[in-house]
Amino acid sequence: MVGITGVGIWVVAAVAFLAAGGPSALPGPDADFSDQAAALAAVLGVYAVVSLPFDALGGYVLPRRFGRACPDRDAWVLGWARGVLVQWIVMTLSVLAVVSAGRAGGVALAIVVVAVIAQLIGVARTPLARMVADLGPARPHPGKADVVLVAAADPGFTGGVAGFGGRVIIPEAWTEALGTDLEVEVTRRTWASRAPYWFGLLLAAAWTVGGVAIAIVLPGGGVQSVGEVVAVGAWFTLWSFIGLLVLPSLSRPGVMAADAAAAEQYPADRVARVIRTLDGLQDDEPERPDAVEVIFHPIPSASRRIARLTPPRPALRPWHVARMALPMSWCMLGLLGRAVHCNAGRPELWVMLPAD
Repeated sequence: MVGITGVGIWVVAAVAFLAAGGPSALPGPDADFSDQAAALAAVLGVYAVVSLPFDALGGYVLPRRFGRACPDRDAWVLGWARGVLVQWIVMTLSVLAVVSAGRAGGVALAIVVVAVIAQLIGVARTPLARMVADLGPARPHPGKADVVLVAAADPGFTGGVAGFGGRVIIPEAWTEALGTDLEVEVTRRTWASRAPYWFGLLLAAAWTVGGVAIAIVLPGGGVQSVGEVVAVGAWFTLWSFIGLLVLPSLSRPGVMAADAAAAEQYPADRVARVIRTLDGLQDDEPERPDAVEVIFHPIPSASRRIARLTPPRPALRPWHVARMALPMSWCMLGLLGRAVHCNAGRPELWVMLPAD
């Protein structure tokens, strides 16, 4: 409910802001730099204040209430503040770059800048995640040059695939949870780190850039001032909400394709054991109704994955379009990137959202 309510609040806020003519109250192209900067700081301040209750519920209050692992209060506050600060910096630099490009070369150049920033966020998720949260040291996986083990305090951290080379990142805690079965998950991720990873990354970037391009031409939008870019951000937040409904349907087949790739090398019951174990460490929701699965769930339920665990693997499928698009949304003031249920109030998951 925290994620649904948080996402709903920002969707309603974006609609209300646009309907009330909010962009006209912000500095236009003729305003000087200090006014532009002050307006952007105020917008980001509102974002932090409104997000705080949902972050606190998702990252501290509810985990503590139900006996889940979470930091103590002071550690949580410091970690949250660090994550918010880094996100502010990324958003501020992105807005300034887009406005500068828009004034120098118009909409076309601004969209090129957005595309570059989105793709940089996509491939640089590992260093960005380390700036946002205090992830532990990384050490190479024995015998696997492209696989690293990363320590994280949040049990929801699942690592993923990142970087230009498609480096596989595995939580260090999984070495104990899976034992020798870790090699099965390494095989899955290694398969996903090639064409499926790049396919997903490019689709996520295309969704992001396409949404920004549409938002720029909608009422109030533009790239000449902070006021216009904030309007673009409001429209883009609505686009991101559509993405929460649409993109999971592109992500689920990629999860099942990775499962099938592992089942080509290991017995199906062993792959199924890995799926059940990792599901137990995350949502611990082995079955879901079909209607629930369709909305907000880019990772199929464990029972559905196991039922479809039959090689040969299907043709190329994109890997985690939905969850790579969310941190990319920072490039244009997307407000849903850390409001969804799986990462609200949990900075270690803001850049690398939970993956299969």
